[in-house]
Amino acid sequence: MKIGYFGEKGAYSNTAAINMTKGDYIPLKSVRSVFDSLNNNEIDYGVVPIENSIEGSVNETYDNLYKMNFFIIKEYYLRIKHCLIGINDSDINKIKFVHSHPQAIAQCSDFIYKNNFIPINEYDTAGSVIMVKEKNALEHAAIAGELAAELYNMKIISEDIENNRNNYTRFFLISRDMVNPDKKSKTSIVFSAENMPGSLNKVLEILSRYNINMTKIESRPVKFSPFNYIFFIDFENNDNSEKAINEIRLITNSLKILGKYNITML
Repeated sequence: MKIGYFGEKGAYSNTAAINMTKGDYIPLKSVRSVFDSLNNNEIDYGVVPIENSIEGSVNETYDNLYKMNFFIIKEYYLRIKHCLIGINDSDINKIKFVHSHPQAIAQCSDFIYKNNFIPINEYDTAGSVIMVKEKNALEHAAIAGELAAELYNMKIISEDIENNRNNYTRFFLISRDMVNPDKKSKTSIVFSAENMPGSLNKVLEILSRYNINMTKIESRPVKFSPFNYIFFIDFENNDNSEKAINEIRLITNSLKILGKYNITML
């Protein structure tokens, strides 16, 4: 079984994939390439980030969930522990430049500022470790996770360097087929509604009437229709979930079930 994820070996998505399912882990260059590889039957499952507790939603994931016909079958919350990683002879006093994904750099901005480092944006955290290893220069370091340092035999110079220790990224495991959860679960849907007063409120009223707890709502612009929006909602299932979905379908222009999956906790 092949599981595709965004980033090089050792990226946070790789760690999430290891914790979500077993198989052969396939590194891919972008979130879009995970969806495309699943669509082309090159992988069996995909692991994609959907939101970070500090930086917010991953719009590319939302857009591809809307456009493509895949299903969320599992969620996972990964505690993000950033490390400063360099070559074995380096130390914090020798470093001038730090490389990483823009989100990782933003999440470690206090540490970077305090040490007068020059941040350099790269496409991936683990890829930054590879780059620093290839440079083999004392003044260059990367921000990534412990797994990346271990895989590439690099030195962890400093640990837990993120601004906020309550830093989590939520990941989805996506599949070509929907599953039926076996315990307390969530449903994710996406829908479009008329651009008129009260249209969104009618959907929320249905959830409230059936005592359904909404855990997430996100709006995204419709690419082909300026200033119109689609809405993504996650909610906890109860015995009335199907009734609620059927009623929402009647009052919206379109509705798509993105998946049903077991609830996981931080």
